[in-house]
Amino acid sequence: KPKMMLAEMMTGDHLQLLKNQEPAVPHVFPEGCNLYWSSLNVTGPETKSTNFIDRFRNNAPKRQVKEILHNVSGMAESGKLLAIMGSSGAGKTTLMNVLTSRNLTNLDVQGSILIDGKRANKWKIREMSAFVQQHDMFVGTMTAREHLQFMARLRMGSEYYSEEERETRVNQVLTQMGLQKCADTVIGIPNQLKGLSCGEKKRLAFASEILTCPKILFCDEPTSGLDAFMAGHVVQALRRLADNGMTVIITIHQPSSQVYSLFNNVCLMACGRVIYLGPGDQAVPLFERCGFPCPAYYNPADHLIRTLAVIDSDRATSMKTISKIRQGFLSTDLGQSVLAIGNANKLRAASFATSSETSEKTKTFFNQDYNASFWTQFRALFWRSYLTVIRDPNLLSVRLLQIIITALITGLVFFQTPVTPATIISVNGIMFNHIRNMNFMLQFPNVPVITAELPIVLRENANGVYRTSAYFLAKNIAELPQYIILPVLYNTIVYWLSGLYPNFWNYCFASLVTILITNVAISISYAVATIFANTDVAMTVLPIFVVPIMAFGGFFITFDAIPSYFTWLSSLSYFKYGYEALAINEWESIKVIPECFNSSVTAFALNGCPRNGYEVLESIDFSASHKIFDIAILFVMFIGIRIIAYVALLIRSYNNT
Repeated sequence: KPKMMLAEMMTGDHLQLLKNQEPAVPHVFPEGCNLYWSSLNVTGPETKSTNFIDRFRNNAPKRQVKEILHNVSGMAESGKLLAIMGSSGAGKTTLMNVLTSRNLTNLDVQGSILIDGKRANKWKIREMSAFVQQHDMFVGTMTAREHLQFMARLRMGSEYYSEEERETRVNQVLTQMGLQKCADTVIGIPNQLKGLSCGEKKRLAFASEILTCPKILFCDEPTSGLDAFMAGHVVQALRRLADNGMTVIITIHQPSSQVYSLFNNVCLMACGRVIYLGPGDQAVPLFERCGFPCPAYYNPADHLIRTLAVIDSDRATSMKTISKIRQGFLSTDLGQSVLAIGNANKLRAASFATSSETSEKTKTFFNQDYNASFWTQFRALFWRSYLTVIRDPNLLSVRLLQIIITALITGLVFFQTPVTPATIISVNGIMFNHIRNMNFMLQFPNVPVITAELPIVLRENANGVYRTSAYFLAKNIAELPQYIILPVLYNTIVYWLSGLYPNFWNYCFASLVTILITNVAISISYAVATIFANTDVAMTVLPIFVVPIMAFGGFFITFDAIPSYFTWLSSLSYFKYGYEALAINEWESIKVIPECFNSSVTAFALNGCPRNGYEVLESIDFSASHKIFDIAILFVMFIGIRIIAYVALLIRSYNNT
């Protein structure tokens, strides 16, 4: 069907009917995926929230309400590239957030958004559109092709597309975005792993979103951080998408003249109002008619934005300029079309409230639809997490080297320690070092790994790519092998080098305890990372919890000596349960300590001279009957703290959506 210019869509009889606001208005919206927004008014707090003490005392100053958008109306046409432009504070980012129903916390939004004349809630918009945000976020250990294959599995579920069809679509998108040459290059991790350039990453972000051929594509500052050459390539790719029938809407700050020429329509904003909305090549003539001609050889985009900028030192003049241009625009057919769209949407919104044909199932965070089944999501997420584990230099190779070196040093320091009254404290030190080393070597470095991936997960989850539960389960299972292999490796080296009780089954039990302690420590890192999200905050809070817990582990102070008001903290110490289990495993096998039967031996540090392992356990307030109990408690902690981490992630995902 022929594409019409914006001014042609709201003219004639339709426009006259809308002006008269007659109730029986014929359908005035053109067919196709056209996005309308009508009479959008957005207000928000002008000042940030005050501190807790002021709020508690009711001394907080009354928060002023600031108008961010005022009566904003307009449309984005199917098969056209619309650029929303304006200086800082003009309202373009807020308009984009309203259109995509994102980042609206603490904002009061009034108005309506329609797609092809039908009211659209945020779930409907997300179903029909894709959103490329300003900052690109990828799992850097994957290649461009693997990333698109991952997205294809989740957005083109096996219930609807075959593996061959998904692979064909991936290759098509790689070609469409000009990524064939770098398809098998890793995306890269800043300062760690070299990969794609900024422009290639931006085009990959577009490729990820257009896999399922969305009808509308939103892009927030697609040229941010790119030089003029790369910015031109990126916008050319967007223009090609629009030429193929997609509705493309972008925000952009200062495009070059070459980039500006690629826009079909532009929406110029200032002071939260639409100053101009129409073809890009008609904006400069309008400004010239209003008395603001563009100088020769001057970038038209810079001229438009500079003219509409509010200069604080001469605010009155700036406001007069903006008002004059806006009035000049509203007097044109384009301006009348925008006003008509606003009136049409108001009438149409009122009719939809009673229309049973357009009523949609109410969707929420907990019952939204996904293109892929839970099992498909789990497999794709497991595959991505597995690639991250084996490719990230900080996740496996560095940890493996760290474990081996630390274990060798510890084993050599305690090399073949004999069991004598004088070395009882040394043997206990070996076992407590087991617990302490495995905790601190893996727990603290794991926090920044989780917090770094968290923004990616929250964004993908908000986009409806996969469930939070599928991600959390897949990541935990994918990472589990390393948290089994690494503690077993450490225990193997230290156990046999240090000369602990030479029995295979004792060694196996010690390995089990080391595995459980490691996974409890990792569970705590998961919980802290998902609760606080910020790396600095999480790394500050973690020692506040872990160090006191370690102090009550039974090595530095016996349980009988712990003050009564701290006994509850001792019960939470996973160091205690791990240390006790290792101590029981070692000392219950020591039937005799020969030197203690020597009459010349008198007192030692541990309440005299214990004659067997059971007396050693008794001297440090451990009971041999707690062996299985300690294992059970560690397992419950491992699972329970992971559940706490999952709930924290689920709440964060819900708030982000």
